Amino acid sequence: SPDQVKEVERSSNKCNISLNKNYLKYLSSLEPIPQKVHIFFPDKNYWNKEPSKSFPFVEHSILSLKKLNPDWNVTVYDDAMIDDVIRNAAHLNLISREERDILVGKKDGGGGGSGGNDVVVHKGAHVVERSDIARLLLMYTEGGLYLDSDRLVSKSMEDVIPRPSATRMCLPTFNDVNFCQDLICSSRGNDLFLDMIKESSKIRVAAKRRNGWIKAGGLYDLGPVLYNRHILIRVFGEDEKTFDKCGNDDFSLARDMIVTDSDEVIITAKETRCNDALLTDQASLPKCYGREDLYDAYGMKPWAVEVNAIWENK
Repeated sequence: SPDQVKEVERSSNKCNISLNKNYLKYLSSLEPIPQKVHIFFPDKNYWNKEPSKSFPFVEHSILSLKKLNPDWNVTVYDDAMIDDVIRNAAHLNLISREERDILVGKKDGGGGGSGGNDVVVHKGAHVVERSDIARLLLMYTEGGLYLDSDRLVSKSMEDVIPRPSATRMCLPTFNDVNFCQDLICSSRGNDLFLDMIKESSKIRVAAKRRNGWIKAGGLYDLGPVLYNRHILIRVFGEDEKTFDKCGNDDFSLARDMIVTDSDEVIITAKETRCNDALLTDQASLPKCYGREDLYDAYGMKPWAVEVNAIWENK
């Protein structure tokens, strides 16, 4: 009977998760997602100079993004620009001056200033920590699409967001593991990100550091862990411990709820590989392209290795 079917559905959904209707209503009150893309990379012009612009990976990532979306404004932030985002957040009182100095470092000439002869009082945080908070700050203050530089793109934003007048946020998942923190889109002023900023501030100020850096596990906690915790609490009304007890099936259920119940206020996708994701599909991108040539050209190495080396060196 229909009642028996409903009972089976309830018993299979061990957490009884559901979309927060009040949050959906709040999202709908925000302006549409602006046509802005934010990307972080050590060289803001890497896509427009040799040899990097000739790498197949660059062709199928940022250059493809620009070609497919000529009406979208794409900004690449180098490390100095990331620090400017952080300093501006302190100016706007989104973070404290103390936190600003922890993140970008402090010199005796003016609390994170750029004076050439200033003596360094303490070094800044690792760029991973700075980029994690900067993406949240940009989502809150500007909105748009944040994209890690190692993301491939083969679909236009018109295909990704077919109803821009309705959509206010995107929440793709990495398989059934977690919500992707390396691809975020949102309307400006979404206070979900303000909540993330506030909690990360409390954790950051209290964290132990060595040469300005926290441990690798702390970086992970301030990144994907914090991001996912706030999504579960605000969007679904769940805490991560309850959600984890339910197994990976509930990420599938969460995506289904977004698709069926959000009326495209939120969009989602299950990302299984580099050409099967929110911004790609195998029809438009039959093969994947590795980032190794680009990273080698800029001497980029896995961040956890260098962070662990600082903490293991007593």
